Amino acid sequence: MSIFAAIAGPLIGGIGSMYAAKKGAKAQQKATNEAIAVQRGQYEQARNDQMPWLDAGTNALARQQQVLDGTYTGFMQSPDYQAALESGTRQLDAGATARGNLWGGGADADRIRFGQNLATQNLNNYWAKLAGMSGAGQQSAQSLGVMGQNMANSVGKALIGQGQARASAYAAQGNAFADMVNGGIGAYGYKKGWW
Repeated sequence: MSIFAAIAGPLIGGIGSMYAAKKGAKAQQKATNEAIAVQRGQYEQARNDQMPWLDAGTNALARQQQVLDGTYTGFMQSPDYQAALESGTRQLDAGATARGNLWGGGADADRIRFGQNLATQNLNNYWAKLAGMSGAGQQSAQSLGVMGQNMANSVGKALIGQGQARASAYAAQGNAFADMVNGGIGAYGYKKGWW
């Protein structure tokens, strides 16, 4: 066997192994990047789907805080309260007009009493609606947190797998190079009669 043949065999085999390891690592990296892109796209779609609920819940929570702070502007302007106030006042005025007492003290007292009772009743309804909406927002926030954590876990695992594939490729390349060198030195040494 010629010295060239003895060295060329391990050299060609080593180069082939190194090439295959590098190509395998690139394929793993590409697959990992594609998987991460799919996961990220799914998370973004879910996040976009949840955002209207999260925004509505945030707005409802802010309105609840206004009521707790003593600011009733949102409540007083709510369509439910306005409709009930207008309808009830119109009925009181119609009754007072029929009795010929639209602007009398009794009619004013009736309006005040009606307004106070209506405000109390409707404030409870208003609060309950806001609580329902802020609860839906809280659930959306929790869902997004879980989805985000799941995505982070999946991406982390994919990146670890990618790193392991790259490390394995480096080890395979190193082993192939060592085999090339050892094979070449061994063939050369055998030819020279060193062993």
